[in-house]
Amino acid sequence: MFEKPTEALMTDLERFVFRHRIFVEAREFEDGVIFVREPKGRSKKLGPRRHFEVFLRRERRRVHFYTVTCGSADQMKSQVPIVFPEKALLRAAQAALEYEDCGRDVTRYSAAYPKDLDAGRALFGYVRSESRLLEQLLGARLYRDLLRIVRRHRRERESRPPNKRMQPPRGRGRPHSGPATRAADAPAVRRIRDE
Repeated sequence: MFEKPTEALMTDLERFVFRHRIFVEAREFEDGVIFVREPKGRSKKLGPRRHFEVFLRRERRRVHFYTVTCGSADQMKSQVPIVFPEKALLRAAQAALEYEDCGRDVTRYSAAYPKDLDAGRALFGYVRSESRLLEQLLGARLYRDLLRIVRRHRRERESRPPNKRMQPPRGRGRPHSGPATRAADAPAVRRIRDE
């Protein structure tokens, strides 16, 4: 259904996110504390489970993307992993592309994807809901811009020869994700948290 994104695609999505000021917002069910909560006194048998809702936010628009439960008895504190907005957008955008490519029609979608008609209809409901979330968050014009970015990278990837799709350039390995790389990423993390 979806392909692993290229580094170039994630870079373009990051630019899109910061240009239009899209952020992740995570709130705990009980009292709305954001991102990190020290566990309160609870039964050690159950462990300090915490329940969070994760939203994407842009200006006054805020849409619910998923719910996560985290924490265990051997943790000192419970945390919601901070998912960068471009990663949260990507899966929904890929689903929305399928929705648009089949002309927003469930019969065409079921024919184009799984052979099982019931599964096709269920998946169509999923891609339609993802598309509606993106339209609600971004508005019609930015929704089309986001899909254009993802569609362009998909076409570029499909146009490459199969033997060159996954091979890195000669003489270059994967970049080392050591302290220097993490330090370079720190401003983006702080920016998301500050918003």
